[in-house]
Amino acid sequence: CEGCKGFFKRTVRKDLSYACREEKACLIDKRQRNRCQYCRYQKCLACGMKREAVQEERQRAAKGQEEAHPSSSVQELSIERLIEIESSPTESQSELQYLRVSPNSVVPTRYRGPVSSLCQIGNRQLRALVDWARCLPHFNRLQLSDQVLLLKSSWNELLIIAIAWRSIEYLENERENDNGNDKTNNKTIPTPQLMCLMPGMTLHRNSALLAGVGVMFDRILSELSLKMRQMRVDQAELACLKAVILFNPDLRGVKGRQEIDAIRDKVYALLEDHCRTRRAGEEGRFASLLLRLPALRSISLKCFEHLFFFRLFGDVSIETCLLEVWQATR
Repeated sequence: CEGCKGFFKRTVRKDLSYACREEKACLIDKRQRNRCQYCRYQKCLACGMKREAVQEERQRAAKGQEEAHPSSSVQELSIERLIEIESSPTESQSELQYLRVSPNSVVPTRYRGPVSSLCQIGNRQLRALVDWARCLPHFNRLQLSDQVLLLKSSWNELLIIAIAWRSIEYLENERENDNGNDKTNNKTIPTPQLMCLMPGMTLHRNSALLAGVGVMFDRILSELSLKMRQMRVDQAELACLKAVILFNPDLRGVKGRQEIDAIRDKVYALLEDHCRTRRAGEEGRFASLLLRLPALRSISLKCFEHLFFFRLFGDVSIETCLLEVWQATR
């Protein structure tokens, strides 16, 4: 597949070496190709991929190459690479416990059990966010100050859009229209009750109400999750939207504005091409996807105003936590 071709090329070009944690016999298929890089590389070799071919290709490309322009290096950015990064596993679901308060539970007034336990979840999410950004092509080539600035300005929106997309599978199957009624018998559909904070971990609406963030809980699910489900947003489109959010050249204080702008333009082109080739017949899809971003921005600002993540992840500065995670993973 294209993902493994890219993986093999990066391994050869960067002269990377890997180690297997098991017995050098891990199952590598399209679904589990990221579980062991050593075994994945060995399977690439077994399937006939040649190191020499990659090296020759690189030498040919280098011949006669003019001095690199800031926008020229973005040509290697591909939608396959974005999908590969987006689908890479972060933490095993088996290590996580479900966080739920059932609809009919009698919740004491001062109950904060599930909510207070989310502090560790916040740290995990931020760590995963930093890891995701660092895997993106060109992000590590930016100046460190720009990397930190981009993450500090976008972490809120990135967490929200990821939560909204993961929560789609927890929406009621019968909810199919915009007016809150069942499409078949016009019955009112209950408000969505579950939000997926991270793989294998959900937050019930009762807990959100108890934490004082019920309004934002409802907005994320109704204005983002439901809309994304209606549009059938796929993983490639999610990956592109997240990259557009991260690579914002208009931030005050960025030093590599031209390079960041070139990266974002490339992501726009990838998304538009994906919509044209994979969603043929859906005119205006590219624009419709981008129109989700203002709504996301509005919700993220309201999350700040309502202290959404502050109340869920504990009384700690998220930006301070982000910087601590950044330093710990360097």
